[in-house]
Amino acid sequence: MSNKTRYFVVTAATILAVGLTTGLVASYMGLPVAFSQAAGPDELQYVPADAAVVAYANVREVMDSNFRERFRQFEPDTKERDEFQSKTGVNIEQDINSVVAAMMPGGGDAQFGPHSGMLILARGRFEQSRLEALAIEHGGQAEDYNGKRLLTHANDAGSPAMAIGFLEADLIALGGYDAIKKSIDAGGGNNVVSNTEMMRQIHDIDAANAWAVGRFDAIANAGRIPNEIQAHMPAIQWFSAATHVNGGVSGVFKAETKDDESAQNLREVVRGFLALAKMQAGSKPELKTMVDSLQLSGDGKNVAISFSLPSELFDALEELKKLEQR
Repeated sequence: MSNKTRYFVVTAATILAVGLTTGLVASYMGLPVAFSQAAGPDELQYVPADAAVVAYANVREVMDSNFRERFRQFEPDTKERDEFQSKTGVNIEQDINSVVAAMMPGGGDAQFGPHSGMLILARGRFEQSRLEALAIEHGGQAEDYNGKRLLTHANDAGSPAMAIGFLEADLIALGGYDAIKKSIDAGGGNNVVSNTEMMRQIHDIDAANAWAVGRFDAIANAGRIPNEIQAHMPAIQWFSAATHVNGGVSGVFKAETKDDESAQNLREVVRGFLALAKMQAGSKPELKTMVDSLQLSGDGKNVAISFSLPSELFDALEELKKLEQR
């Protein structure tokens, strides 16, 4: 990437990284739309109704957690993060409150790049005038769309490819140019909150401070799963992953299959994996607590595996890390 484009897109890349490192990237029943509207963060009003995958991280809670604090000393050099702050005025640790990410159907576009179907909504403190001046300085363009300010960057053909949109005083959107415009349009009412099936998945895991839900085919068709593995997996329709970070970490992974038989087959696969993991962890006390916390559950078309890792486990891992560094 040239210096001309680096600082225009670095905001999107960094905020996406925050979302991923707090427990993102990566299902299930039915409630009326009127009830489902209470689920999820307010930012969902800017997520298009046809989003295939939606993820959320309460960055403020994770950054302020005891879990994050205990591992702060092991973080890599902060030189690049400090440089980012000096250029953009954004302190990743203090200024970002939450991140919502969504993937549009079809993923990326050959003309506009692999991330053109990705939308990221970041809520926090931003200096719009500073970001706009920085973008224009490095080759960006400013325009207005339906009353919202956009900063765009063109692809090699000269067409707008990536963009930053200022949706509210403390909310910005980052991603593909078309995805940002769809996000602004969604704010008018045709958003994911009207997607009954997606909202019913979100309702089930809304209490977590980091989660992701979506259609399994969106991940498979985007090439995230090798064909050899897909061919041997039961027909999964929806997936979800939710974690809660405080002193320790707890979470649950769920899958909804097309029928009861597929779910039973998937449970058998997971049961075999857990048995193998527990056997291998038997001689490794530092892993035994982690593996023993894995619990398989679910009935009908649903399969779930949950885990709970207490803070004491991370105390042991922290001591082990210190010994390795000596």
